[in-house]
Amino acid sequence: MARRGKYEGTIRYIKAKKLWRARITVHGKTKDVYGKTRAEAVAKLDELRDSKKKGMGLIQHDMKFKELADMWFDTQAKFWTNHKTRESYFTPVRLILLPHLQNKRLSEINNPAFLNGFFSDTLVDEDKTANQIGRAFKSLRHMFDWAIARNLLGFNKCERNYIQLPKHLPKEKPVLDMAEIKTLRQTLQLQPKSALWLLMFSTGIRVMEALGLSTDDIDFENNMITIRHQLVKESGVNRLVRVKQKSMRRIPVDEVVIDLLLQQLGATDNLNTSLTNKGIAWSPTLKCDCCKQDGFRLVFLSQAGTPLDYDNLRARDWTKAMKSWDSNNELTIHDLRHIFASVNLTNGTDVVTVSKLLGHANPSITLKVYASYINPPNQDEVASFMASLLTD
Repeated sequence: MARRGKYEGTIRYIKAKKLWRARITVHGKTKDVYGKTRAEAVAKLDELRDSKKKGMGLIQHDMKFKELADMWFDTQAKFWTNHKTRESYFTPVRLILLPHLQNKRLSEINNPAFLNGFFSDTLVDEDKTANQIGRAFKSLRHMFDWAIARNLLGFNKCERNYIQLPKHLPKEKPVLDMAEIKTLRQTLQLQPKSALWLLMFSTGIRVMEALGLSTDDIDFENNMITIRHQLVKESGVNRLVRVKQKSMRRIPVDEVVIDLLLQQLGATDNLNTSLTNKGIAWSPTLKCDCCKQDGFRLVFLSQAGTPLDYDNLRARDWTKAMKSWDSNNELTIHDLRHIFASVNLTNGTDVVTVSKLLGHANPSITLKVYASYINPPNQDEVASFMASLLTD
């Protein structure tokens, strides 16, 4: 029997099988291969060692990236029940990684030199943002860790220690004075989707939370709305999903907002009559996977009686609203949420309250994002107070 050094394996003749057996053990995992001749066994052992060097562990099949992605999608789709978490990992793979890597072998990708060039040069040259690149990196790292756990890969070089990612420069948030905020409100009030815009303006809720608002979420007697669903669209199909537990919240609203919501529901009733007269069936209700209720009637619908499409809403209605606004500022729909937070913080509302209204997991997130909007205490008063402690 011939023995080899660490990770070099052993070779011996097995009389019972009349075959030569080559065996290698790596990190407690053993792999046996057989050959009719010693030379054949040695050749197969060399393949195993080469597989280990490429990061494939004791798996001789150096699969293509698309094969791994398909297996990963199938497994994680069942494991990640939260839509937002699932799409945060899946979307970068579909839109960024697969177009470039689908036909490449894992041994080629799992190399610091290749990964550095891919993330720092290839994607940057395509004008991918640092945020997009960071999300793609996060997804690939998770995929490789997943592959290691299933002995599809020997090690993971998609780690921060090996790769230099582009730095993310956060976009400056809009800072509007009260006069601009008032003109913005007046502009939004004149738009066809005024109820939607003013609801977001006055509550700071996310756009997909607003589009997922149903009549069951509105307490007309106590002027409260409950945020528990958000609208999602997967493979062209709309459905409601539960927001994260810490994002579920009740938000007080003014009677003005309640009146707007009532007017909106009246408009959808008129829409129903109009569509019925034309022989067009409408379906204003959607089901939620986590709720036993048959369906929830949405507050905001398109002219076809269907859930509003976010891309159309942004490209058509919001663009039109911004062109009507007499201002040099360019806002996104999400900026309505920033305006809500900044106005309340600069006017002295405590961070904990604002954090709860925004649906943040904890106030530290609110502080991190909006600290620059919080009015500091008068510095002279602080100095005088500290001086009084020294003299008393």
